[in-house]
Amino acid sequence: MASRALFKAAASRGMAVRQNYIRPLSTVNALRQSVPTTESNTTDQVAPESLVPPTTTPLKKPIRQSVASAVEPVTPYNLSIARLMAAGLHLGHSTSLWEPATLPFIFGTREGISIINLEHTLVYLRRACNVAREVALRGGSILFVGTRPGFQDLTIEAARYCDGFHVSSKWIPGTLTNRHQVLGRHAAPDPEDPGRPPKTYKPDLIVLLNPLEHKIAISEAQLNNIPIIAITDTDYDPRRVAYPIPANDDSIRGVELIAKVISTAARDGLHRRKQLLDQREKEKKLLRKQHSSKY
Repeated sequence: MASRALFKAAASRGMAVRQNYIRPLSTVNALRQSVPTTESNTTDQVAPESLVPPTTTPLKKPIRQSVASAVEPVTPYNLSIARLMAAGLHLGHSTSLWEPATLPFIFGTREGISIINLEHTLVYLRRACNVAREVALRGGSILFVGTRPGFQDLTIEAARYCDGFHVSSKWIPGTLTNRHQVLGRHAAPDPEDPGRPPKTYKPDLIVLLNPLEHKIAISEAQLNNIPIIAITDTDYDPRRVAYPIPANDDSIRGVELIAKVISTAARDGLHRRKQLLDQREKEKKLLRKQHSSKY
């Protein structure tokens, strides 16, 4: 009898617990029924035009551009060995590909890889910046050449930043030695004399970002007495170009840094040239006024 009483008491407690669990569920269901369902109404009211983003929405930038815009821009005036090392410009090629002419630029070797002395890289890069600045100051044209995969975008950006020219796809043999035939077909005709062959021009300075693949371009530039700034790794003879920059030519970050610094220097030369021309124009106007006032 005692066991039956205990069983009845336990059963009554279990029923009470179940009712307590059921009550909250019933209240939730009642609340759900009381709230009006707006999903069907919203789906019916959505117009297809609202799913298309407006034309004023800014386009997403590549990761490389967004990172470059967030970091302090590198200029010829704030260059440092730490920045060059962070870009990976100190890593050379394997010692089996070592070019003996690069011995003065090598700091040592580590695990079979030649390490470039960034002190020399910094000095030669600043010299190249001075050359690009002076060429732009005197009204010369600068040609950036970078055809390796991953170099196309940075080559175009560097050329546009300093109002220069670029070759990012392929160097056509005869671009300099036979430019009337190679470039003349793409040049605009002379408006005064359409039958006359169009004019073609030679660059005053060439910046080679991957000289190992451009032996023809280097030979054509030497025949036309055009100086070359080139990134020379430990597997390339730096004596083949006029202004070598000992650095790693396989690092996209490093090549972008060098191209941006040279382009910034050329842009400074353009800005300085514009200031000088404006100053000369003001002096000429002042002389004319003085001359007219006398007579």
